[in-house]
This record gives sequence, C-alpha cells and structure tokens, in this order.
Amino acid sequence: MKDFSREGQSLRLRLSTYEAAILTSMVEQVAGLLEGDAPLGGDDPFARWQAELAPPVELDFSDPVIARLFPEAYPSDQSASDEFRRLTLAGQRQQRLDDAAVVLEALRGANGRRLTIASGQAEAWLKTLTAVRLSLAIRLEIDTEDDARQAARFGPDDPRSFVFQVYEWLAYLSEGILGLLG
Repeated sequence: MKDFSREGQSLRLRLSTYEAAILTSMVEQVAGLLEGDAPLGGDDPFARWQAELAPPVELDFSDPVIARLFPEAYPSDQSASDEFRRLTLAGQRQQRLDDAAVVLEALRGANGRRLTIASGQAEAWLKTLTAVRLSLAIRLEIDTEDDARQAARFGPDDPRSFVFQVYEWLAYLSEGILGLLG
C-alpha cells in the first residue's frame, strides 16, 4: 500500500499490481467458499426472496473458516441456532458475496494506479477485508494476541510467514480506510 487519500466523498488508495493481485486472489478464495453448490438468487428480487426462504444451501460447516464466518447464533440452544441459520443464512451469504463483488469490481482496474472507493462502498470493503482476515486467522490458528505474537515469529522459510504478512497487511489496509472515514 502506498497511499491513502480522500477526494470529496470518495476514498482513494493506490495498490501496486502485486498488491491488487494478492487482494483479488484472497477475495476470490473467500467468495468461492461462500458460493457453495447452488445459486443464491442473483439480481431478481423474487428469486432472492425464494432463496432466502429455502432450506440453507449446503456449506461445509466442518470447515473452520465457514464456521467462523457464520457462527452459531445460540451456542447453548442448537434448535434455536438451526432455526436462526435457516432463516438468515441465504441472506447473509448473499450480502457477503455482494460485498466481495464490490471489492473485486474496484480491483479490476487498480493495477498500479489509484483506486476509488465510493463513500457508499467503504462498508462493503471493510466487511470483505474483515472476512478475508478472519479466514487467514483461522488458517494461521490465531485466536488471541499471544497467537498473533507467535505467528509474527514465523521464520522466513516457514510458508506461514507470507500468509501472516498478508494478514498484517489487510489490517493496515483496513486501518487506512477507516482513517479516511474518521
């Protein structure tokens, strides 16, 4: 990340070609996890309504990333948690996918240039960056500050070292966007 600025109601940042490629890949990977096996309704309001009321489309909740992105609403009441998930999962997934699409659309033209985030899109960016960062935290087994300190000590030959650097960079990117909003 080289630059954060504000231009009227829009936020501006510059990504190198490499940074844009990494972020694009990370967002695409999380979106791929969320897409699952079935269409979620797309732009048709009736189809989306039907998808929201249909039984949840299969997600692999044994994957700790999926479990973290869609936690149990009522951990002590499985029946209530299942009902909550039945009523909300499709809408939550579609919102996460819509947010990811906003980020990917902006990234398409970012290579080495300034990228503009319209004021109404900042929330989608922050939610998507958080989802990607949570996904990396799960894969790196970071649950606490102590875990993060341990991860910061990965040696240069440890493949997790690069993933941790991306994890930290996503925090920097989120802080930069938040700083422009404040």
